[in-house]
Amino acid sequence: MAADGTSCSSDGASREAVAALSKQLGIEIGAVERIFHAGMCHAETAQKRRRIGEHTNFSKEEPISTESNEAAAQTKFSEGISFEQLRLELADFARQRDWDQFHSPRNLALALVGEVGELCECFQWKGEVAEGLPGWSEKHRTAVRQEIADVLLYLIRLSHKCHVDLPAAALDKLAVNAAKYPAALVRGSSRKYTEYTVDGGSRSDAHQDEC
Repeated sequence: MAADGTSCSSDGASREAVAALSKQLGIEIGAVERIFHAGMCHAETAQKRRRIGEHTNFSKEEPISTESNEAAAQTKFSEGISFEQLRLELADFARQRDWDQFHSPRNLALALVGEVGELCECFQWKGEVAEGLPGWSEKHRTAVRQEIADVLLYLIRLSHKCHVDLPAAALDKLAVNAAKYPAALVRGSSRKYTEYTVDGGSRSDAHQDEC
């Protein structure tokens, strides 16, 4: 039974995975089991949310405050545009220009890194920047918008060439992250998951170079 009262599935394969992770990470099996269980609960909750979302308009949720509503309106993504639509349009764009020959996974990964670098240049020497880029000129806002778009387009194209279902991979990774970082254990902390123990303390042998 999860902390929120929901039940999450557990089977022999899950127990074997927990035991393997416990041995690999050097963390007692009880802590790994709790973290793994949190990830399973997150995955099941996300799946239920997607099913409900097919029949529910989440924009009609009860407002929290005027300020939060305004912030949500400013950050809301356009509806009706899917990753699949972008993938198809990018594939057609490349075919029309005979660029498929250049779009190997390696070339796309390097191009993606280059675009991330150009995005970072937009923030270079500006110090910490508040949400919404207050005080930025329209020219600089447009530059950020275009560079973010370039990063996304190359990421989608790379996923296509690597035969990775990007939306599914993103949700799967979110579930993994939820397992690594249970909210009740890590709230308000930026420590890496390898630093947490069953009692919430830090591990002196944490591997900082892990992904």
